[in-house]
Amino acid sequence: MKKVIEFFLSGDRVYSEREKAINQLHHNRGYGELKGNRLFLSLIEAAYLTERGWIKVLDGNKELNFQDLVELGRRKDEDFDIKYLVYKDLRDRGYIVKSALKFGSHFRVYRKNAEHSDWLIWVVRENQKLSPNDITARARVAHGVRKSMIMAIVDEDSDVVYYKVEWTKF
Repeated sequence: MKKVIEFFLSGDRVYSEREKAINQLHHNRGYGELKGNRLFLSLIEAAYLTERGWIKVLDGNKELNFQDLVELGRRKDEDFDIKYLVYKDLRDRGYIVKSALKFGSHFRVYRKNAEHSDWLIWVVRENQKLSPNDITARARVAHGVRKSMIMAIVDEDSDVVYYKVEWTKF
């Protein structure tokens, strides 16, 4: 991509009506959600693509940089930073990453060109207290929709370690 694609801030996401955005980002690389002739990106996707220099985000006449988008994300979600680290790690590894809120997780992850996601990712801080019910409920949902439940644990050094959690009946 040579020319940076313009997006516009709209609440807690950004959008573009440009054909180039729809073709290059959505159809070719799996970013965002298409609604009519608009491509909508989450703030995490927008921050990632801004950091890579692929898009620029405008709020009225003001261009928002990567840090501005992170600050906006933090205002909406106190875990924005750790979710961004996991999102970036997965995208940098070549996976397509989408929201998994309807599955009770943070992300659903697809292999490139896959029709269905393989994994549900639940992002957790290393020192976060978890209840057994939180873990079993998520593992059960993942099992029920034929996906693997993955806990992405982020430590104080911002390193991410992935653990697969399986639901087993005896």
